[in-house]
Amino acid sequence: MSIEAPPPTWIRTVKFLGLPLLVFVLLQADSYYPFVRFTNAFANVAVGTLSFLLPFLAAFFALIIPRRWLTTVIALALLLPLLCLSAVGLLLGSLSIADTFRTGSDASFERIASAPMVGYSVGIYRTNCGAPCSYGIQPLQEKQIIPGILLVRALPGFDQAGDATCKVIGQDTLLINVPPYVDDYHPSESIPARSRTYHLKPFLYF
Repeated sequence: MSIEAPPPTWIRTVKFLGLPLLVFVLLQADSYYPFVRFTNAFANVAVGTLSFLLPFLAAFFALIIPRRWLTTVIALALLLPLLCLSAVGLLLGSLSIADTFRTGSDASFERIASAPMVGYSVGIYRTNCGAPCSYGIQPLQEKQIIPGILLVRALPGFDQAGDATCKVIGQDTLLINVPPYVDDYHPSESIPARSRTYHLKPFLYF
């Protein structure tokens, strides 16, 4: 009876380092280009914040690579910039978690309106990245996969916008109106009212 040989050390190393980093990249990509979200704002913020622990997990795996000190040093050197950014992400995320737990809503991605459609809905979110940025409006077409989890499609939004209203004007057709906007940091610059008509797909992407 033959015994299958264990995989080479470098293959195990790639698996241990690559898996947490791959999950981290996917979660970060989903935060910028949403594909799957929770219905609960706190869950979205918590998962986004906890994802910043994954680079540290990869660094831990790098430290325990047996008899491969050079590989460990190279891996940690390559991970160092990501670890610094992740530390900042954890700090800011922990503040967001506390605020979201207290208020029940995510101030950086706040749902301000919704439009129920046949088989799905469209959520209107106000984005706020903090002092350097203006508010924005981001519509998401949302379809429940299982209770608590949504498949979403990001629709074209509006920069420099603080509020929005929506109206269903036909089958799979939605109108979003955005009132004039004045930036607190540039009060002399006023953005005129805008609107956009969305022709939606029943299954989000087809």
